[in-house]
Amino acid sequence: MRDSTQATPFKNKVCAWTLAGALQLVIHSSLFAESFLESRYQYYQEDHHRIRVDSNYWLFNVDLKETLSLDGSFLYSAISGASPSGLPQNLPDWTKSVSAFQPIKSMQDERSAVSLGLNKQFENHALKLGYANSSESDYLSQTYSIQDTISFNQKNTELVLGYSYSGDRVDDDHKVRKSKCSQDAIIGINQVLTPDDLLSVNLTVGIRHGFLSDPYKYILLKDYISAIDDFTYNTKVERRPSRKLEKLLFVQWTHYIRPLAASLETSYRFGHNDWGSHSNTTRLALYKKFQNNRLIVGPSFRYYRQTAARFYKTSFADNPEYYSSDYRLSAEETFSSGLQVRWFAVKDKLAFDAGYERYVSRGLDHQTPQMAYPSANSVTIGLHYQL
Repeated sequence: MRDSTQATPFKNKVCAWTLAGALQLVIHSSLFAESFLESRYQYYQEDHHRIRVDSNYWLFNVDLKETLSLDGSFLYSAISGASPSGLPQNLPDWTKSVSAFQPIKSMQDERSAVSLGLNKQFENHALKLGYANSSESDYLSQTYSIQDTISFNQKNTELVLGYSYSGDRVDDDHKVRKSKCSQDAIIGINQVLTPDDLLSVNLTVGIRHGFLSDPYKYILLKDYISAIDDFTYNTKVERRPSRKLEKLLFVQWTHYIRPLAASLETSYRFGHNDWGSHSNTTRLALYKKFQNNRLIVGPSFRYYRQTAARFYKTSFADNPEYYSSDYRLSAEETFSSGLQVRWFAVKDKLAFDAGYERYVSRGLDHQTPQMAYPSANSVTIGLHYQL
């Protein structure tokens, strides 16, 4: 991360949200889908000229043999703008040692990521081995994964078992060299209920160990000086626990509406972690076909709400064990609505994609300044070629 004053990492919600389009395509691709190539460009811009992200990503799936295929993706992103440092908007009287810190910090960085998946079908098993690598100027992450999808009940039922291990390393401009590791396990069921209905349920359990703090986020610490019966203010880099246990329950129902030639997707996700925060996410999407299936239009809406981590505050007194003023750990809710369009210029061969999404977030604790919560617009265009 490069900044003339101070770096701010590209490891936040804008990261995950910007990549959602690419990841959605990978997740929804069948293990043995037809061979294809896809290229997309995504423009993400937060209101008030805060964060801008330009992303280019490419995806592919190639059938190597009848029961063997290779898929993958490559992403390049450039980010620029400003992000909250965690300090209050209206700062008290500062000492010289902290006068350089500001509530909003400018930054710029680049990110590249690559993923590969080898898929093998044998008997009623579909096995996938995966590898992913993501790097920034101050961050490196590598992930290894394995997933087995077992079909039975005349292929009306699928049992999904998966595991992934990720090793990350932080190496910032201030000589912070830390690492963390993550392990995730998933178990799920995909069940055909009727010819028009599919139900998916899965449970994911993840554990993180190591350096889980953000070295670019600060807190305001208020110290009482008994000798002069007064207070002094200082800043510290945030400190989060070195362990985090997360549990996610996801349920999705897909229904094909025959009279409309449309598919309705509804989903709900509940999340909980031992930092004291839990979340609820609901999503609704409708995919409608037109022009003899050559045009697909998909409006969608998503709502997300979370409670705050137990060690989150806008300022601190004394010297607590853990502390963070990063708004991403506060109580907040987000709304996103969008429209995706795919048009087959050559039916079942060449398609063009376009999409727009509006993202709005707001705090719920009546303490964190609303300016900390971003709202943004995202525009995506792409090309899909069936091999």
